Amino acid sequence: MNRVRGIIGLAVVLMFVAGCTSGPTTSGTTPSSGTGASGFRFYFVTHGDNGTFWSVVQKGEKQAATDLGVSVNYQGSNNDDGQECQFISAAVTAKPDGLAVSPHSKTVLDCAKQAAGQGIPLVLINNCGTVNGQSYIAYSGAITCVGQPEIAAGQQAGIRLKADGGTKLLCVIHEATSTSLRDRCAGAKTGFGGNEKDLVIDNAKSNVSSSTATLQAALSADPSIDAILALDPDVATNIVESAVAGANSKAKIATFDISTKVVSDIQSGKVDFAIDQQQYLQGYLPIVILKLFKQNANTVGGFDTVKSGPGIVDKSNASTVASLTSQGTR
Repeated sequence: MNRVRGIIGLAVVLMFVAGCTSGPTTSGTTPSSGTGASGFRFYFVTHGDNGTFWSVVQKGEKQAATDLGVSVNYQGSNNDDGQECQFISAAVTAKPDGLAVSPHSKTVLDCAKQAAGQGIPLVLINNCGTVNGQSYIAYSGAITCVGQPEIAAGQQAGIRLKADGGTKLLCVIHEATSTSLRDRCAGAKTGFGGNEKDLVIDNAKSNVSSSTATLQAALSADPSIDAILALDPDVATNIVESAVAGANSKAKIATFDISTKVVSDIQSGKVDFAIDQQQYLQGYLPIVILKLFKQNANTVGGFDTVKSGPGIVDKSNASTVASLTSQGTR
């Protein structure tokens, strides 16, 4: 936390010594944010779907743009790897001062690597994994990655579900191509100590009724499943809770990431806990890091991950977090 405060504090100081020329207006499929007072233009490309998670990420980057006086062009691909690569290509053509990318898959990571190869400062967010024995940072040539180590976060979820009495775990993967979701389940299996299986329901959030029916059938077929790990707050509240009720299952529900509904359901006991990766930081900090790099040649993170998580939200701290989720910053 002290490290994060130090980064933000330095950024605020530098903001006041920055030049005051007007920056150009950016364009894209979504509105630009920030005043552009420093003249720096950054692009921010994600696989975001504007749901409860990514809306908080976007709120973070907008606030950073305002606080630091830069211009940010944000674009989300709604989990479409091809579209995300097109957005990255458009960013390269625009020649921005820096680029933030969520490497949703190996395909997108390679597109981000090509952008870095063109000399554009790159910060990765959200998925800070490894590929071919290298960190995503080293592989792509990025400055750093702001996010949570997914395998480690999954391990914490598995450990907690085991401690809360789970004996058989079902991990629900809602996007078949996402490497980060598979990493979460792999970590959960390790933390849980085995007796875990994955259920892949591709594009689950776009097909809520059929996805709920698929999960409900799996729970009815195997009543011994007593722990379920969702990897998205909307999946947890819109699909998993309904499937558990429909199958008359007594399985404990845990999820990755928080929303107003998830925090409320933790308080009421419908959800056991949530792994919190503090996605507001994944929107805010990349803009800070890119500005510091351009303005002061700082490389934050030492070419390693700047961790935004994992944390755990449960009944012990849900009331505190609830007031923040209502503001859209958690």
